[in-house]
Amino acid sequence: MRRVHIEFQRVQTWLFAVPRLRAMVGANALLGRTLRVDLPELARKTGQWKLKPDNEGYPSADPDDPLKEHDNPEADARDGILSRDGGHFEARFVSGAEAFADAAGQLLRRELPGLRFRIRIDNNEYQQSHVHLSTELPVLSPCEWTGRGLASAEIKQGGERPSVSLDVERRHESARLVENGNAVDLVSLLSKGTRLHELNRPQDLDDLAGSGYLALIHADGNGVGSGAGKGDSKRAASFHRNRVLLRRALQKAIIMHCPGSGQAPLIPLMLGGDDLLLVARAEIALPFVVTLCAELEALQKNSAGFKLTLGVGVVVAKHTIPIHRLHEVAGQLASSAKRRFRGFKNAAGEERSVVDWAVYTTAWVDDPEEIRRRDWIRGKGQDLRVLSQRPVDVLVDVLGDRLSSLQGLVEGAKKLQAAPRSQLRYLVDQLARGRSLTELAFAELAKEARAALEEAGVKAPWRRASNGGPWLTELLDLVEISEIARLGRSAEDPHPAKEAALG
Repeated sequence: MRRVHIEFQRVQTWLFAVPRLRAMVGANALLGRTLRVDLPELARKTGQWKLKPDNEGYPSADPDDPLKEHDNPEADARDGILSRDGGHFEARFVSGAEAFADAAGQLLRRELPGLRFRIRIDNNEYQQSHVHLSTELPVLSPCEWTGRGLASAEIKQGGERPSVSLDVERRHESARLVENGNAVDLVSLLSKGTRLHELNRPQDLDDLAGSGYLALIHADGNGVGSGAGKGDSKRAASFHRNRVLLRRALQKAIIMHCPGSGQAPLIPLMLGGDDLLLVARAEIALPFVVTLCAELEALQKNSAGFKLTLGVGVVVAKHTIPIHRLHEVAGQLASSAKRRFRGFKNAAGEERSVVDWAVYTTAWVDDPEEIRRRDWIRGKGQDLRVLSQRPVDVLVDVLGDRLSSLQGLVEGAKKLQAAPRSQLRYLVDQLARGRSLTELAFAELAKEARAALEEAGVKAPWRRASNGGPWLTELLDLVEISEIARLGRSAEDPHPAKEAALG
C-alpha cells in the first residue's frame, strides 16, 4: 500500500495574484473544483493505478451540516480517498502511486497555473511545482490587469473590455459558475443556503465598499492540529467535526448580516477546513465576527472534548489599498490573536475565540506592530499607559468586564452614535498626552457625550490594571469602532446602519 499526499502551498497568495474581486472569486471556484472534484475523479480512474479502500471508523455525513451532501468522509474512505479539504488531498493506493502522482501534477499545472504544490508518497518528497521564467516576447502586449502574461483574451466587466492573460480569463470565466450557482467549491455551495445567492454580487472591491471603507477578515482555528488525535480515522473525524461547526456558524452569520434585497455587503473568498477569508463593507465586519463566534460557541455549549475557537484578524482600510497588502496585515493580526489565545485564558479558565483588528485611514497600510509600539505605549514606571486592549476575546466573559471583549465594545459603540463626535475624538487625542489632560477633557464633556459614554460602560477614562500594572483605557477602541461606519462618507450620505442589517 502506498499513500499519496498533495499539499497546496501559499494558496491565499495565489488567490490574490489577480487583484480583482471577480477574479478572486473565480480562482477559489477553480481551486475548489480541482481539489474536491477533479483530483478525486482522477484517483478513481482505474488502469495505471488502483485505490486502496479504508473502512475503519471514518465519520459519515453530519445531518446538521449545511453541506452534508458534499462531505461524507466515510464514503470517500471506502474508495481510498482520505482527504480532499483544507488545501490537502490524500489517497491510498494498492498500486500505481507514482503514476497517479505524475498525472496529478500535470492536472494541477494545467488547471491551476501558478499555484505551488508539493506531492509526497509515503512521506517522501516526490514532486514539487516550480516557478517558470516567462519566455514571452516583450513586443507583445502584457495583461492589462496584472502586467504578467500576454494579453491573449478580451473579457467583459461592466463597461470595461480589458485584454488579459489566459490565466485571468480562466479565473474570470470561473466566476460565472459562481454567479450561476454551478460552482462546487465550499464557499459557493454554502452560499446557496443563504441570502447571498439571491443578492446582487459586487463586481469589484470599490463596488463592494461603495462610499465607505473595506474590511478583510481572516479567521483560523486555534490549536486544531493538537486536538485532532492520532490515527487516520480519528484525525478525519476531528477535522470533519471542526469544518462542519465552522460552516454552520458561517451560514448563520451570513444570514444575520445580509439584507433581504439589494447588493451583498460581504463576499466569502475562501473556506477551508477551519479557516475563512472574507471581504465585507467595513461597518459590518466586527459585528459579523461577533455573530460568527457567538454561533460557534452556542453550537458547542454542551460538547465535551476539544472546543473549536478562532483566531481572527480584521483590517479596515480604503479599497484602493492593494488587496495583497490587506491580506498580509490581516494575517499578522490573526497571528496576534492566536498568540494571545495561547498565552491567556479568560477569567473562567476557558478557551475563547480572540480577535485583533486595525483601522487605517491613510493611503498605505503600515506594519501594525510598529504603529502600536510607537503610538499605543506612553509614559513609564507608575505612569505607564496602554491605549488599547487589543487583541481581545470576541465574546463577553460572564466573569469579566464587558468592554474587555469585542462583543461589549460593539454594543457600547452603538450607544455613541448620537454623541458629539468632535468631543469624543478630542478626548481620544488626549490619551497620548497624559492622564491629567485626559481626565480634564473627560470632566469637561458635554452632558450628551458623558451620558453616552456612561451608557456604553465608561465611568472614568483610566483604570489601573490588576497587581499594580499599567493604566488601561477602553476609550480608543470604543470610539474607533463607533467611527468605522462613517469612514469615507460625506455628511449627505445615508447612515450605513440604515443600509445594512448589522445583526
